Amino acid sequence: MDTSDAIKVRYKDYEIMVEPDLAKEAKLEGKDHDIQRLLFVQEVFKDADKGERASADDLDEDFGTRQVMEAADEIFEKGEMQLTTDQKREMRQDKYKQVVNMIARRAMDPKTGNPHPPQRVENALEEAGFNADAMEDVEAQFEDAIEKIRPIIPVSLEKKTVAIRIPNDKAGKAYDLLKRKADIKDEEWGNEYFMARVTMPAGVLTELMEELQEMTGGQVQMSEEA
Repeated sequence: MDTSDAIKVRYKDYEIMVEPDLAKEAKLEGKDHDIQRLLFVQEVFKDADKGERASADDLDEDFGTRQVMEAADEIFEKGEMQLTTDQKREMRQDKYKQVVNMIARRAMDPKTGNPHPPQRVENALEEAGFNADAMEDVEAQFEDAIEKIRPIIPVSLEKKTVAIRIPNDKAGKAYDLLKRKADIKDEEWGNEYFMARVTMPAGVLTELMEELQEMTGGQVQMSEEA
């Protein structure tokens, strides 16, 4: 089996091989994971490169279980991803693109009120010497990137406050999204509707509304406060 694309996760003296895309989502973005789908090879290793598997006795001694999946889940949760040079470069490039797109969506030119085109953002980041970190959260890197490009291009992260109303049966996932992308000022759960006042960067508003409408089947009502 070709494991060249897999990512190793190491904890204590044990290793597992995981699917790269699923591992990045779970480890770096905090998304839920299913360990059986996540494992590239459904084994726990002492040395993955040599194919040296951990025995059931090893697992029982160090993880209190003889079950591979239970031990593998703990290794993934507590371990560190062991990235190759190529994997690190690929992840840095991916994070860099995410930061560029995030700035192009969220930030505005205060002189015109329009977003900066991605190429202008990329040029400014290059001039500022910004380097993306393969392992750091994109939101944190977004804030760092904004500070670095401010002396180069005018950037505004003007915030807007909006009132939102969503039917209760659609509000669960929508509420989680709001918590991630906006600052919830007030909220009220009525008999039929969830209502809230939220504040967010102006550039996020359109993006958030599109996600909410898709998530709720178009049943979101939003009004912008003056």
